[in-house]
Amino acid sequence: MTSSIECQNFFRSLQLLVFFTKIGVKNLILCPGSRSAPLAIAAGELNKRGILNVFNSIDERSAGFHSLGISAASGDISLVVTTSGTAVGNLLPAAIEADKSLKSIVFITADRPLRLKDCGSNQTVNQEEFLNAVCRRNLSTNLKGIHENKDHDILKIVENIQKQVLQSPGPIHLNIPFEKPLDISVNNKKKSFEVFERFYLKKTYNFLKNDIQIKNTQFPKKIFNSFNLSNPGIIIVGPYQGSIKDLGSFNEALEKIQLLTGWPVFADPVSGVSAELRGLVKNWELILKTNKKVVQCDQILRLGPLSSSNDLENFLLNFEGLQILIKENNKRNLDPLKKSLEYEFGICNFVDQLFGTFPNDQKKRKPLINLVQVLKKESEKIKEILNEELYLNNEIAEYKLANFVPKIWPENYPIMLSASSPIRDWLTFSENGTLTRQCFSFRGASGIDGTLSLALGIARITKPLLLVTGDLALIHDFNGILIENAINLNLIVLLINNNGGNIFNNLYKNNLDKEELKKLFLMPKSINWENLSKAYQVLIKDVSDLNKLKETFEWSISMQKSVIIKVDINVENEMKERNLIFNKILKNS
Repeated sequence: MTSSIECQNFFRSLQLLVFFTKIGVKNLILCPGSRSAPLAIAAGELNKRGILNVFNSIDERSAGFHSLGISAASGDISLVVTTSGTAVGNLLPAAIEADKSLKSIVFITADRPLRLKDCGSNQTVNQEEFLNAVCRRNLSTNLKGIHENKDHDILKIVENIQKQVLQSPGPIHLNIPFEKPLDISVNNKKKSFEVFERFYLKKTYNFLKNDIQIKNTQFPKKIFNSFNLSNPGIIIVGPYQGSIKDLGSFNEALEKIQLLTGWPVFADPVSGVSAELRGLVKNWELILKTNKKVVQCDQILRLGPLSSSNDLENFLLNFEGLQILIKENNKRNLDPLKKSLEYEFGICNFVDQLFGTFPNDQKKRKPLINLVQVLKKESEKIKEILNEELYLNNEIAEYKLANFVPKIWPENYPIMLSASSPIRDWLTFSENGTLTRQCFSFRGASGIDGTLSLALGIARITKPLLLVTGDLALIHDFNGILIENAINLNLIVLLINNNGGNIFNNLYKNNLDKEELKKLFLMPKSINWENLSKAYQVLIKDVSDLNKLKETFEWSISMQKSVIIKVDINVENEMKERNLIFNKILKNS
């Protein structure tokens, strides 16, 4: 192999990407551009040989969220490759969400070499700083160009990235300056790959094991001294932020502590909690909304961040007993209420230490405490009211969907709930219906950015997937459908067409007239969804009868393509009916 710059650019790019596959990377999202050509060509060669999956996206913002969906559903690091300039800035929204939701993506951005920096060279910006605020690490290859790097330099970069991910999952930015020429001749590419294949491709490297143990997990003993297993308490499980690969051990540890305490469990729709867990309470959010005085206990064990419930937040804020908050490998403070004692090393380590703290006579399985029966009685009263009121007619409403869809969408098929209204409605009305399957929602930064791209990323790993989303969230990211092969993924989009941001009706309608509310918050758009879907070659069906949904789901799954099921919402009726239900539950409490 020659030592020309074009060969070295290609060769080092191959090395880098293959090292990533050695630490478990399987998927790369490639965005268009010239400066990133060596990476693109190298990725193409590995894709042809089945070493790395490569999917293209014309929109860097969509690419970042698509990669985030892949990481969330697989538990693996995923890669995004972009060219230089403003392309890098478009990665920021996905990097923010990856940071807050603890999902590992490596954003690989091509750049100009140092000699072209700060001298007015075209498409040359301070892109190495764009993602600094949210990335775990910001790394670079040789500033003169990657061709100046040696084998050990490339290896060290990937080792550092893997170590960072194991210690603190999240986004990482790797900026790579490339000197021209960026292209490589067919002959040089063939010779370079032959050398790479002979000496590097099958070589074994001693990367860290993925089961690396976290040290210093000891929890202050004074907290365990405060934690009394004999007194009543509640386990509240918020959105799960750990790796999906650790969800099994998470549930095993949760079951252990529930058996040890006999306490009731309040589970968020995206908590990852098994539906088989003893002590689960349905309709707990409505209990807190309408009759929280029945929730009498001395201590609360919280897992993960807060759910999106104002009633839960108020309950915790006014709770005077002990609150312990367990985080999954998250060093940040997760309690905006500042009422809890926080433990960052996960429930598995917590339970191990807990079992070593208490004497054997306190480690026996306990029956469910009386509070469980009290709460289940309240839950049954609420369930009766919901059964009476929700299905008086077949008109589709958002709160009805939250209760009905988990019953008719096949068990074990995953669901993604978009931010804003859906996640809140399902928290209130789903009656733990999500717990029989994987349920995703990106509650880190809780934006509507990248909703469709995220769902398509999940659908690459686990499908058929149902995405429940409002119209604004979907249109905000509709270009996600242009990601390679997205049309052929079995993603079913349940489009709640309420002509704007309906969540704002509940927040601001009392103090604004209709026109002000529309202009300032709802921002309704007259979208012809049928024509839009046709332009993007996406199948779409309208459903106006709640009882027609099940057969439409069956049709959509059988198509094995991305499809949209649109349901139109009468917002005025929805709000009136919702308030009537709340009032009836309150009256019967």
